[in-house]
Amino acid sequence: MRRKKIRLRYKKERVVFSDVLPYELPLIFSNRYFYMFLVKNGIRLELGANDKNTLHWNLTSDNGILGILSIIFNRPIEEFKGRNSLLLNVSDLKRIPFVYGIQHKPLKHRYLSLIHPANQIKVVEFYNKYKDAIIYLCNKSNFSIRFPNKVACYFYYKDRLHNVLLGKKTDKVEMYFSEYENLKTFFSYKHYTNIYKFYEDYRYQRAEKKFAHLLKMDVQCCFDSIYTHSIAWAISGGVDIYKDNFNGKFDGSIGAHWDKMMQEMNYNETNGIVIGPECSRIFAEVIMQHVDHMVEQQLLEKGYRHKVDYECYRYVDDYFFFYNDDAVKKEVEHLLQFYLKEFKLSLNQEKCEIIDRPFITNITKAKIELDELLNDNIKLYSEDEESSVYSEDELEQTELDLSEDKDEWTIEVDRNTAVENIDKKVYFKLNSTDFNKRFKAIVSTNNVELISVLNYTMARFASRLERSLKKFDKHYKVLCLIAEDPQLVDLHALANKERKKCEKSLSRYLFNVLDTVFFLYANSKRVNTTLKVIQILNTIRIYLDNDYCIEDGNNKKVVRRFSEYAREIVFKKIRDEISVVMQVAPVNENIQLETLYFLIVLRSMNRKYHLTRLEVEKYLKIERGADGSIKPLRQLNMLAVTILIYYFGNSKRYEELKTFVIEQTRQYIESIYGPRRKISAEFVIFALDLAACPYIRPSFRKKFLQLVGVSKSISEEILSYMKHQRYMFTKWTGVDITKELNAKISQEVYS
Repeated sequence: MRRKKIRLRYKKERVVFSDVLPYELPLIFSNRYFYMFLVKNGIRLELGANDKNTLHWNLTSDNGILGILSIIFNRPIEEFKGRNSLLLNVSDLKRIPFVYGIQHKPLKHRYLSLIHPANQIKVVEFYNKYKDAIIYLCNKSNFSIRFPNKVACYFYYKDRLHNVLLGKKTDKVEMYFSEYENLKTFFSYKHYTNIYKFYEDYRYQRAEKKFAHLLKMDVQCCFDSIYTHSIAWAISGGVDIYKDNFNGKFDGSIGAHWDKMMQEMNYNETNGIVIGPECSRIFAEVIMQHVDHMVEQQLLEKGYRHKVDYECYRYVDDYFFFYNDDAVKKEVEHLLQFYLKEFKLSLNQEKCEIIDRPFITNITKAKIELDELLNDNIKLYSEDEESSVYSEDELEQTELDLSEDKDEWTIEVDRNTAVENIDKKVYFKLNSTDFNKRFKAIVSTNNVELISVLNYTMARFASRLERSLKKFDKHYKVLCLIAEDPQLVDLHALANKERKKCEKSLSRYLFNVLDTVFFLYANSKRVNTTLKVIQILNTIRIYLDNDYCIEDGNNKKVVRRFSEYAREIVFKKIRDEISVVMQVAPVNENIQLETLYFLIVLRSMNRKYHLTRLEVEKYLKIERGADGSIKPLRQLNMLAVTILIYYFGNSKRYEELKTFVIEQTRQYIESIYGPRRKISAEFVIFALDLAACPYIRPSFRKKFLQLVGVSKSISEEILSYMKHQRYMFTKWTGVDITKELNAKISQEVYS
C-alpha cells in the first residue's frame, strides 16, 4: 500500500504534550486530556511586562470548569464567576513541583519533577511568544549536536502498518487529538535526537580520520547547579555585560521572563532547575551555547581553528573533543572550566576520559558482541538453511498483527504455497541458560558495567523479537488457513500436524525469551529498562491473544491462532516472572515506579494471571495485626497510588486493599499544611485525576477535591463536568498499551 504523508496541525497548547512532562511517567499518565481542557475552554496566560500575568478563559457559567481553574490557580471560585479574565499576583504562580525518585545507578537515585498545571500553562504562552527567539538563541554554537532548529511540522505516513502497530480503536474523544503520538517535541532538533546516533554518524568517523585523540568530558550535576539568573547573563553576552548594563530588576525581556518562569515552577528556587521536562533542557542549552561560543572564540584567538586543529561536539552536557596536539586539549579544558564557573557550573573530573585512536570503547566492543549474540539467538531458522526463513526484503512487505483488534484477511492459499509451507520445517534455537552465560561473559571480558549496555541490549532484543515473530507468522498463518480451505481438504491433517509442531516450538521459544529478558532485567531495574521489558511483554501478549479473521464469501470467519494450552504456558510465565520481580524488589520510599509499571501490563491480561492479594501486600510491605487489620504503611507517592488504583480497578479481590490505600492517602494529604498542599503539583494533579476515576466512590473523590481548596458543592459540579471531560491526566479505562508504548519510547532522549 502506498504511504501517504499527512501534515498534522496543532494549536500552541501542544507544548503540554511534549515539553513539560518527564519521560519517566506511567504509560497511563499523559497531558492529552489536559490539552483538551485548555483548548476547549480557551485557557491561556498572557505574559505581562510588569512581572504580572493575566489569565484568560472562555466565558462560562459551568462551575465545574471554574472550580478546576480555582484549584489550579489557588484563587476563590468567586473571582472566576461572570468574567473571562483575571489578573494574577506576582506570587500566584509560585508552585511546588512533584519531585519523585527513579533508579539511576545501583546505589544512586535521580530525582525528576512533574511541574504544576499552572506552570505548564505558562510554559505554553512562553513558547508561543518567544519561539523564534529560542531558536535564535539555540543556534549560536558550532559545538552543539542537539538543539532546537525550528518549530516541528508534525506528520506521519499513513499506511497499513501504522494502523496495525497503533491499534484501530479510536473513540470520539481521541479523535479530538488524533495522532498525538507524533508529538515528540515542540521543536524539531539538529542533529541527533539520541546520543547513540552520533557514534554511528559520519561526523564521528570523519573526526577519527583526522584526529588521534578524543577527550570526553561531562558537566557535573548540570541541571542541579544551574542558577536561574544565568539565563539573562547568557542571553546578554556574559555576566559582566549583564551586570554593567542591567539593574537586576524585572525588565520584561525574554531573559527576565524565562528566569522568573523557571523559578516559579521550582517554588521560587534560583539554584538549580527542575529535571525531566524538555523545557529545562532548552533552558540549559541556551546557557551551554553561550559557553560553547566563548570557548570557540577564545581558542580561535589563540590560533586554534574548529574543524582544522580540533573538532568539538556537545550533546546536552556531554562534550566530545577530538585533537592531535596536547596543547589545544589543555586550552579547552582550562577555557571550559573558566566559562562554566561563570555560570556556577564545572566539569566532572571523574568522568573525563581520553581515548586514543581507534576510538572504540569497551562499551562499543561489548555492543558488537551482543549484537552477534542476539542475531544468533533471537531468530527463526529452517532445517534446510542456517539462516532466516525469509529475506529482509520479504519481511518489509509482511506485517505482524499487533493490533488490539482482529485483523481482516482476504487470503486464498494456492496448493503450491500450501505444500511448500507444510514441507518447510522451521524452528528457534534460543536457550536461555546458554544465552545468559554468554551475556555475562561478554560483559565481563569487555570490563563494562551492566548498566552501560543493558538498555541497548533490551532495545535490540525487542526489535529482533518482533522480527522473528514476523517471520514465524508468515509461515504459521498459511498453515492455519490451509485447515480452513475446503479446496485443500486433503492437506488438512498434514497442515494441522505441522501447525502443532510450530505452536509448540513457539511457546518454548517465548518461554526462553521471558527467562532471558527477566534475567537481564534483574541486573538493572530502571524505568527505561522496565519500558523495554514491557514492550517485549506487550508484543508477546498481543500476538498470542489475537486470532485471524478471514472473509469467507460475504461472511467473516475467526480462525483460532493458538491453543489455550500454548497461551497458558507463556502467560503464566509472564505472571510468575513479574511476581518474582515484585517480591524481590518491593516498593520503597525512594523509588516507587520502576516495578509498579508491570501492574499496567498485568491489568491488560486475563484476571487469572493477576497477582493474589497476599502478593500485593508483600510487595507493598503491608503488615497485619493479630486481628487481621492492616497496619499503616510507609506513604506512597501519588503516581504510585494512581497505578495501584488503576490495577485494583473494581476487582473484589483488591477491594479492602484499595479502600485502605485510598484512606491512608487521604489522611496523609490531610496532614500536610493546608496552604502548602493547595500549591503542590502532586496533590492538585492527584485530586483532579481522582475526580474522573471510575474506581472510587464519588464521596471519596469529593474529599480529595476539598483537600485542595474547593467547597463540597463545587466538588460535586467538578465531578459532573468530568463526565464530559472524561479524564484529566490518567486514562483510567480503554488503555491501548501498544499505542502508549510507541508514544512513550519515541520520546526517549538518552540511550
